[in-house]
Amino acid sequence: MRRLLIAIFAALSTSAFSQNIKHDWENEQVNSINREPARASFFPYEKVKGDMQMSLNGKWKFNWTKTPFEQPLNAFQTAFKDDAWKTINVPGDWEMYGYGTPIYCSSGYVFKINPPFVMDEPKKTYTSFIERNPTAFYRRSFNIPAEWNGKEVYIHFGAVASAFYLWINGKQVGYSEGSMEPAEFDITDYIQQGENKIAMQVMKYSDGSYLEDQDQWRVGGIHRDITIFATPKIRIRDFGVRTLLDSDYKDAELIINPELAVTGNQRGEGYHVEARLYDATGKEVLSKALTSSADTMLNLDHKAGIMNDRNPQRGYAKWGWMKAKISNPHKWTAETPYLYTLKLALKDANGNIIQRAESKIGFRSIEIADGKLLINGKPIRLRGVNRHEMDPINGKVMTEERMKQDIMLMKQCNINAVRTCHYPNDPRWYELCDEYGMYVLDEADIEEHGLRGALADNPLWASAFIDRTQRLVIRDKNHASVILWSLGNEAGWGSNFAMTSAWIHEYDPTRFVHYEGAQGEDDKDPKSVDMISRFYPRTQDEYLNPTYSVTSGKEDMERPENARWERLLSIARKTNDRRPVVTSEYAHAMGNALGNFKEYWDEIYSHERMLGGFIWEWADEGIFKTTTNKRGEKVTKVCYGGDFGDQPNLKAFCVKGIVSSDRKPTTKYYEVKQVYAPVKINYKDGKAWIEARDSTIDLSNYKVITKKDKQATNLSVVLANDTKWAKAGFEIAHAQFDINNSLPQIKPLRNGDADMEKAKSWFKMVRPHFFRAPTDNDKGFGNWIAKDWKNCRLDSATEIIEKPLTATRLSNGTIKVTTTIVYRYITGDIRAEYEYTADKNEAVDFKVNYIPEGKLPTLPCLGNTFVLPKEMRQLSYIGYGPLDNYPDRMEAASFAKWTSNVDKEYTHYPRPQDSGNHCGATSLTITNKQGKGWKIDAEDKAFNFAALPYSVAQLYANSHDCDLETEDNVYLNIDAAVLGLGNSSCGPGVLEKYAIKQQPHTLHIRFTKLK
Repeated sequence: MRRLLIAIFAALSTSAFSQNIKHDWENEQVNSINREPARASFFPYEKVKGDMQMSLNGKWKFNWTKTPFEQPLNAFQTAFKDDAWKTINVPGDWEMYGYGTPIYCSSGYVFKINPPFVMDEPKKTYTSFIERNPTAFYRRSFNIPAEWNGKEVYIHFGAVASAFYLWINGKQVGYSEGSMEPAEFDITDYIQQGENKIAMQVMKYSDGSYLEDQDQWRVGGIHRDITIFATPKIRIRDFGVRTLLDSDYKDAELIINPELAVTGNQRGEGYHVEARLYDATGKEVLSKALTSSADTMLNLDHKAGIMNDRNPQRGYAKWGWMKAKISNPHKWTAETPYLYTLKLALKDANGNIIQRAESKIGFRSIEIADGKLLINGKPIRLRGVNRHEMDPINGKVMTEERMKQDIMLMKQCNINAVRTCHYPNDPRWYELCDEYGMYVLDEADIEEHGLRGALADNPLWASAFIDRTQRLVIRDKNHASVILWSLGNEAGWGSNFAMTSAWIHEYDPTRFVHYEGAQGEDDKDPKSVDMISRFYPRTQDEYLNPTYSVTSGKEDMERPENARWERLLSIARKTNDRRPVVTSEYAHAMGNALGNFKEYWDEIYSHERMLGGFIWEWADEGIFKTTTNKRGEKVTKVCYGGDFGDQPNLKAFCVKGIVSSDRKPTTKYYEVKQVYAPVKINYKDGKAWIEARDSTIDLSNYKVITKKDKQATNLSVVLANDTKWAKAGFEIAHAQFDINNSLPQIKPLRNGDADMEKAKSWFKMVRPHFFRAPTDNDKGFGNWIAKDWKNCRLDSATEIIEKPLTATRLSNGTIKVTTTIVYRYITGDIRAEYEYTADKNEAVDFKVNYIPEGKLPTLPCLGNTFVLPKEMRQLSYIGYGPLDNYPDRMEAASFAKWTSNVDKEYTHYPRPQDSGNHCGATSLTITNKQGKGWKIDAEDKAFNFAALPYSVAQLYANSHDCDLETEDNVYLNIDAAVLGLGNSSCGPGVLEKYAIKQQPHTLHIRFTKLK
């Protein structure tokens, strides 16, 4: 019967790409054909790991077309001539090799919406108008090892986007869809001795794409490994492991649930499965192996006694065939990721091992009690990030090196949790999370952002919802790091989600279910989820909401950034629910961002129900491209939406990580590290001590180092011992106490005989600094800040000299210069009253009063730019550093004396914008290499400054960092006040306390010429 079905299927497949039939890839009822059931991510072996598998990674013959219908109809046939075809690497994404167009879309489909169809004609501006459904045929040969004769042979695809057909030796094997889920097929009946031909046809879009509308680059191809493996005719098809701790969280019960499969005449008589457990040193834990009879587990005769015991008509089925009590095992947590090795052996009647399988396991329990998430009975908080699988060179293909780089950087940043936004990740990632210690919120590949929640309650799509959910949970069920399942992202709520949640709760009662889309009216979120989750919440603080908008011309306009987001702590304080409260996306880190991050965590630590959150997101999603800049130089361009002519696109919205696309840490990374520190540093009466943020943290793993200098008492918490991710002495967090930020003692200028012309000409280097090149947050959700700046013409004031430049020699011989300039904008002015005094040594006492008048937008800064020769690039200062900081992003900064260079001060975000500010400066020196230049001291209060190689005008005018040009000047911005950063590229804006009050401000500083 199986061969008859195969023959029918093969006959139908010859017209699989006709334009006149309904295709599998446009039929929501067809999620797969002949695909094997889901299983855990392991490969069985016979004697040593890998001995019964072979990789099909490498070069494949390749033919790419804009539609499926352009492919040769007979390309799957063994006799087909593919000599003229190109080759491509597998795994590999097409667009990374120049085939087709990568499209960056945050939300909304890149093809015509008409579920389940993906080939209807879209707008002519869409990339998919021409590239209607990019399709590629792959071909290659392989040989089966002779020792595999008589065995069952399977092929495993880690991830293929988004749907594909498979042929072996000209016969169609099957079909699968789901871009980030594994697919496995039995190819035993299709292979032959000697050479075998394999062919694949991969479509970029399918009905499954309606559930893959995620904020990411839309690319097609084979994302993960292709592996062939062999098994005996009785095999360990799958296995599950549970580790149940007792009520004291000391001893444990190990439960193992192998699942066997047989083919042909094999029935399992005389066979049994044996299980052994080893600790991290290789020592066997169990006094004797656990065993279970194969024929009993298979129960091919459906014996009533076994069924009554294992699968009763009423109540729950039994789970697990082998059990053992484990005395006081090492407990797995993100801080103590201790792993055991479970080894399974399938033995025949003579005791010969015919197949083996193994897995790393951790002993840990997960509970929710009284609003808290408990690991091994102790409450934790999730200091998390969202991590897309995206590489600037390889696209969605993740290398071992990149994954290890990610996990090391995360651990060194005090991150303890990761959300696999928004799909199952590469299986190797979970192994690293197990090994290094990372809590995983594992998310199903379900998002229909562009349809809102239209499919969530549609029974025609129920099979697709459950298929993707099961392939996630079944694959990842044995990983200690996975503590929560997520049903998906931004796809509404309905019966399909209620179904997937119910299935997870029954299939895996050891974990809990999350889904941010599960929201109800009157604060009654569906009970199908085990926690309350929200996006981009506000803190309890008041947010900037100016009473007048230049853009709208309306008074008391409610700002969308601040109005639409809920307050997480307000939800936690409600008494109608006791579930933990988490933010699955917050602190949107686009460009120069991460304002008021500390305030979020002050609130999270203040309430027991506040579980934590996941920053959006870990790494920029830029694609690297070698190009020629405006100067004719070869440079690496960090491409974002639209840079490939892709339509529709959301431009730079994909570059929003706390590390760059190639994983270089930014200031944002270090701010996260400081706020996410697992310990709090205390200091009083000359004594320092630390306290744990979570009860799972062992303080003996850390030590405090105290250092004192002229500016402060500096405390540093470092690792006491080596870990897998850092050596002893690695700094975890720092703090300062007894800060001495007193201003320099400035004496009045008294040196006479000052040069009148030099005194007057000094003002030529002074420019107003009332505008900054908008940050991504300034241009973010609602776009009202940057839009108001533009509409008010804040970038191009009309200068009105109200009092001309007047120079007067004082009785002591110094020169006093005054002028008043009104900088006029569309709906208001900034009056600047300048007064400075110069002596014969060209020292200058500079004072300016800034008086905002009329109806002005929220001001980005109030100060002056001093235009200096380009040679003046050596920098030292006393203030907050060494990285740039803003009023609402200060936690990673320390007050000290720092040295730097102008070329290091600007942060090269993919899209140019303001950066480089330093708060609280009391003194600053900027010189050339010979030490000639200026020393600048605060007189009345500390100032903000930024010393940059680029003007505000150039940063404002360019859309890509690679196009910035070296200028003939250095631009020293010194400000009396600076606006905070906020989160409003997607989320709430700037807190009111970090805004510039529209009232008079004064800057008073002393310039001393260094000759």
